[in-house]
Amino acid sequence: MGTLGDLYEKFVRDESNLSDINYFYGNVPKTIADAIRLAKESSEIKIDSNRMDELKRFLKKYHKDLGLLTEKVSHNIDLIHQGIVLGGQQATIFGGSGIIGNKIATVTTISDISKEKGHYLVPMFLVNTHDSIQPEISTIHLPNNQSSISKSIFLPNAIDGLVSSQILANQYEWMEESLSIVKNIFNEFRTSIEKDSHKIFTEKVDHILTFIRETYRTSTDIGEWITLLWGIQANIINDWGVIFFPSSHPEIRKLTADGYKPFLENRLEYIKEFNEASKKIEELGYKSTTAKKAETFSPFFYECPNDGYRLKLSCKEENGVLSFSGECPLDEEEYSFDIDKNNIDLSSLSLNLVPRLDTNQALLQSIMPVYIRVSGPGEINYNAQVIPATRKIGLQFPIFVKYTRILYNTPWIENLNHEIKDESISLFSGDFFKTLGNLSKARRKGEKEQLAFESEHLADIIKTKMSEVIKHSDKPNSIIERYKSWQFGMYDEFHKWQEVSWPWFIMASVTGLGDYLASYRRYYSESTPIGGIGYINARL
Repeated sequence: MGTLGDLYEKFVRDESNLSDINYFYGNVPKTIADAIRLAKESSEIKIDSNRMDELKRFLKKYHKDLGLLTEKVSHNIDLIHQGIVLGGQQATIFGGSGIIGNKIATVTTISDISKEKGHYLVPMFLVNTHDSIQPEISTIHLPNNQSSISKSIFLPNAIDGLVSSQILANQYEWMEESLSIVKNIFNEFRTSIEKDSHKIFTEKVDHILTFIRETYRTSTDIGEWITLLWGIQANIINDWGVIFFPSSHPEIRKLTADGYKPFLENRLEYIKEFNEASKKIEELGYKSTTAKKAETFSPFFYECPNDGYRLKLSCKEENGVLSFSGECPLDEEEYSFDIDKNNIDLSSLSLNLVPRLDTNQALLQSIMPVYIRVSGPGEINYNAQVIPATRKIGLQFPIFVKYTRILYNTPWIENLNHEIKDESISLFSGDFFKTLGNLSKARRKGEKEQLAFESEHLADIIKTKMSEVIKHSDKPNSIIERYKSWQFGMYDEFHKWQEVSWPWFIMASVTGLGDYLASYRRYYSESTPIGGIGYINARL
């Protein structure tokens, strides 16, 4: 059973199911230029001027304190009232996977092109530290030179359920041990590289490891660490002027607290429409990715002040009073409070309120005008349930742009491609490189129809290879299993995408730190189709 993301992708290709698309998403663009046009035609999102000024002051101070307030960043902060193109990702140790670099490049591309078209949307990236700690936040997986089984690095003492902003950057011994593991893995992969390239590869790896170490040592928590890792790449190395938004910062929590009001005032209406959207998804033969809402739905979690645990609240409504209650499983402390729907004041609670998956975007919309949101498949799927419900209670959501999934090459993957000798599996066969060349040519010449054709053809080639390779099963150290793991991220049955399976610095070890984000940026143009699958032939 598919998901609404399939319907989204199908509309981008052939504009089918328009009425369903409009209900679940509003407008769906077909290209980057189309997204900007639709944003320009959207209703104006008005923000209280005092709140906007306060946000601008905070963001400038935040970036200045981290050493990221370049002239372009400062200029873009001054312009956020005009409109924003936003990407985001949960904070993960070591900076997360390649998906983050891809999203930042997509956001920057849209921003650059919007400026050319006279409707400037400033680039912003949400550093999400309000999610609870879970394995995908506290673990990274590294490719293994000897096997298809990944090598994992875990964050010690990470307690599942705590808000991830609780992760402090003070475990220096763990950091050094982890960097030694990473370096040893890269040393093993160096055997796949021609000897005359060993030196440059080692220099790139050492540069990355030093970068990771020093950003960690100058950070207080995981949010600052991730902001420095990506902020330096985006704004110091590339001077893109990307604004980084710290979701759990106390000042942000204070500013966004009023964003919960529409959900509290219209709670039952929101629940009803959310469940109606879920029902329609099922009637279309798709699977809902988020459970239906119960009448006890609360639009926020509560962060336990004693230990930082993100606890679920239950809500009862009677005579215009909303009564919330919940228990922290760590210290067994019970919390309860009442809110008068006719006089909502969350100021005393704001530092402990944590947004849910479906209320986070609405909180952002309450303090800044986000017109385009760059999202992955998961966000595209669950927002199909959220958007109709938020529209019902009078909120305007941004246009959702699905980024292009990007696979990439490395010397060790290239060697496996040559060793496979099976054209039904290896990407390096048939018309793969011809298609890449045609794609590059169409992008360079701005040939919109040809670019759409070649993009879809490339995606079909990759999906066909993936469907074939997954049929094969062998010992973990076999060529085919290592190829599945390294090229597609299939190190277990639950993973199949390289850019979300492996850390960002795997590709960066080939491109170098200076060209890593730019490698993604060069892939996009105003005629690039929304969604799909792409490929970067990274070279030393």
